[in-house]
Amino acid sequence: MKIIIPLAGFGTRMRPHTWSRAKPLLNVAGNTIIGHLLNFMNEITTEEVIFVVGYKGDEIEAWIRAHYPHLNAHFVVQAEALGQAHAIWMCRDFLDDGEVLVAFGDGIVEARYTEIPEPDADGVILVQEMADPRTFGVVVTDEKDVVHDFIEKPSTMEHKQVLAGIYWFKNGRLLHNAIQTIIEGNRQTKGEIYLVDAYKVMLEQGAVIKAKPTIFWLDAGKPDYMLSSNQKLLSLGYGTQDAIERSTAEDFTVVPPVFIHETAVINQSVIGPFASIEAGAIVKSSIVRNSIIDAGAHIENCILDEALVGENARLTGQPKAMFIGDDSKVEIG
Repeated sequence: MKIIIPLAGFGTRMRPHTWSRAKPLLNVAGNTIIGHLLNFMNEITTEEVIFVVGYKGDEIEAWIRAHYPHLNAHFVVQAEALGQAHAIWMCRDFLDDGEVLVAFGDGIVEARYTEIPEPDADGVILVQEMADPRTFGVVVTDEKDVVHDFIEKPSTMEHKQVLAGIYWFKNGRLLHNAIQTIIEGNRQTKGEIYLVDAYKVMLEQGAVIKAKPTIFWLDAGKPDYMLSSNQKLLSLGYGTQDAIERSTAEDFTVVPPVFIHETAVINQSVIGPFASIEAGAIVKSSIVRNSIIDAGAHIENCILDEALVGENARLTGQPKAMFIGDDSKVEIG
């Protein structure tokens, strides 16, 4: 099974952090967004993995080749941001009669990946039930989980199965032909070519599409979502297991769960709960909770709660909730 992972977006909702880094390379709970996704997908990334890159694509490629050298990785450039389906269309030379799975790299999805393929279906969509689905795309299914329609940002609470960004196709050529149909027919939504429109073409042609649940889906597209993702991953055990022992030896206090990189320096501080301290960061005389302190950042005399502090940023004073980009310097009286 071939894997296609679109990563070409600008990540505008994560600015200022994405002014200097691609969104898939932002850190959360001890790994990057794309790193967590690739780890969860480990069992199915044994064949070709095609990454669609655009903004800061060279940085993404360098990071993936350095950290996942075992992957049979290809990198395809999407020069214009014309939509999800257009990103996959850039990979059309890889779409043959074999299975293909599309995983959008702006979220972290844990699922039973080896159990996604369905012998009696042409495609499978992973979904997650949300209490309030009105800001997402949802599927309309019957009692056998067969998909009959898609609704973007529904106005009611009737359908709560939200698209989680993972799509399996039994035959890559079927996907190829559906995308070709919407491109030739200029079927666009807000000026972009969406994958859901290709699915609608497949349904019109009689394809059987089923919905399956994720184990969990974490949307990492906005700062508050990043903090929620950090909290979820740490609560599931993706933190530093020996943090309490280290804190006893090094004169700081830990309130689990936390992630503290082995090269981070912590002095006379309280870390946690739900705090991630990345490589080379320095935290002195501070309280840090519900926050991500990125690599090389320097925090001193601060009380931080719900903060994102970028790489090599320097923060001194008494702020509480802040989003600070890479290489920034903030001093508060």
